[in-house]
Amino acid sequence: MGENFLIALTALALTAAILFWLLRKDSILLTKDIPSSRGLHQHVVPRGGGLAIFVAVAIVAALGHLQGIRNTELTLVTLASLTAIAGMGFLDDRFNLSVGVRLLAGLVLTALLAVGTLGDQPVLIFGQEYDLSYGVLVLVGALGIFWLINLFNFMDGADGLAGVQSLVASGVLTVWFATDGQEFFALVNAAVAGACLGFLWFNWSPARVFMGDVGSLALGAWFGVMGLIGVTRLGFPLEAFLILFAVFVFDATLTLIWRLLRGERITQAHREHLYQKLILAGWSHGNVSILMGIMALVAAFLASLTVWRPDRALWFFVAVLVMLLGYAMFAIRTSARTPEKVET
Repeated sequence: MGENFLIALTALALTAAILFWLLRKDSILLTKDIPSSRGLHQHVVPRGGGLAIFVAVAIVAALGHLQGIRNTELTLVTLASLTAIAGMGFLDDRFNLSVGVRLLAGLVLTALLAVGTLGDQPVLIFGQEYDLSYGVLVLVGALGIFWLINLFNFMDGADGLAGVQSLVASGVLTVWFATDGQEFFALVNAAVAGACLGFLWFNWSPARVFMGDVGSLALGAWFGVMGLIGVTRLGFPLEAFLILFAVFVFDATLTLIWRLLRGERITQAHREHLYQKLILAGWSHGNVSILMGIMALVAAFLASLTVWRPDRALWFFVAVLVMLLGYAMFAIRTSARTPEKVET
């Protein structure tokens, strides 16, 4: 684990250095995020800082690969698809791609990710193994990654929020893969954790830079790939990953279902996520990110227990669900009794 700690520090330093240079030079690689009535900020802030995370992790992973610190490699299809998703996010940050283009490209790229990533292990769900067909795995895997990249995009709306969730998730995945002897995947996740921590230095409230789609889409795709590898290659329980990302999955999914039931356009920007309700009720961005980080840590602990004790997975799943339902009730009640106001 000491080596992974050094990897994380290297990625942290690289990310911070890249962001410092981009912001100092007012680089054209960053786009100005203009405040709108659908957002939670009132000042122009550069967007696209997730590019630094992607570049730093790519450099560290490449060096690790060249040095032979790996047991299992990512396929070329997976690497190309991850890069293409980051590229799509970069283009969307700069040119605001149409919903149709993003939808089509996202579906194609996530399908390629599933094809390039899937293994042949039976899927373990709540203690039972299911030998699913390849076609079913591709379909479910692609849709799962597609939802992850979109929910990371939806939840990247407050200072520090996506960075904290990604830091916790990648840190936990480092431990899981290292314990399982998967040195290369542990290395890359350690790099992701370090890069996210370096990014948070610039993204914590008040943010000097936003992650942008280049970061949120790439991180969502990466965690989707980690889920497929963990479940279909290494035999980790599926519910362990659901619990690990439960904070983001719950908020985004609940909000989507609520908007669908009310007949609203789900592609339209809005301020109806639970975390947005808290900020509109007067909570600071920092306090909301701390709250979400605490819940992410609790979920990560329960997810780790699920990996080590899959026979108790249902109890751990119920425990995290109870926590999130309590969070939802708190956010809704807080929003209902407090007039809307946005942190400046």
